[in-house]
Amino acid sequence: MNKTQKKPLNGSLPTEVQETKNKSINSNYITKIDELIEQGLSVYLMQPKTSVPFKGSRGHLDATNDINELKQLIEAHGDDSNVGISIVDTGLVVLDIDRHGSKNGFQALLDLGIKFNLDEEAVEITPNAGAHVFFKIPDGVDVNNLNHILATGLELLTNHVTVSPSSKIVDKEVAFYRHYGLKITEANTMPKWLIDLSTKDRKPNKPMNRAMYSVSQRWEMVLNGFAEGERNNQAVSVSGYLLRINVDPNAAFDILKLINSRSVTPLPDREIFTTFKSAYEREKQRREKENR
Repeated sequence: MNKTQKKPLNGSLPTEVQETKNKSINSNYITKIDELIEQGLSVYLMQPKTSVPFKGSRGHLDATNDINELKQLIEAHGDDSNVGISIVDTGLVVLDIDRHGSKNGFQALLDLGIKFNLDEEAVEITPNAGAHVFFKIPDGVDVNNLNHILATGLELLTNHVTVSPSSKIVDKEVAFYRHYGLKITEANTMPKWLIDLSTKDRKPNKPMNRAMYSVSQRWEMVLNGFAEGERNNQAVSVSGYLLRINVDPNAAFDILKLINSRSVTPLPDREIFTTFKSAYEREKQRREKENR
């Protein structure tokens, strides 16, 4: 968690929000960000109608609950910026039910025999008519030991997520994220079926980027790029592998970018940077523990 995420809520928030409104910033927009901060969440901004951070920003790594900082960002970038929240160290995860192209996470749930009522959850309906469902992590479950890819169209998010009032272009028209049900921080605890899905075939305390792919599979990625639906997991795995075998970090990052460029659908450059930095920090911490 970065320093801004640890700052307490500003005592003069109502005054600052009113000042922002007086500068013609959309009241619904600032009210929504205010609500997120009131829940103790940290916010970051992205380019309008995209998931791409503004130039010079590190996305969710720069998330903050400092209203003064956010007010300055809003004034600089405008109230049509997309909004994301960091869920790192919040005790929350998000079930991403995707509906895009051939993917249909709702159908995947039915195929697995799983039914649950979205009306009883903390939900964000996405522009593609999918859903982001927030859940609290129960005691005894380690977020670092959870699977991310659960099934076709089903993914568990543990780092960050885009929320309303954000928007995206769908079929050449603007479509918005919409929130329903419980507040994010009042989300229900992960149900047993989701815990089972996210821990299936995983050993306790097994790092996410360890032994997910064989050495030969990783080198196949070098030739063919990352596979659709596995891009994030594969990027994490390759990053960790290269760093563990002592490839120079700069060279390892160049290799990661090369693999990504060979993918059918490359990840955004900023996401590749964030993924590699996270892997670098984990490897650094691992080596520090070994040397103690």
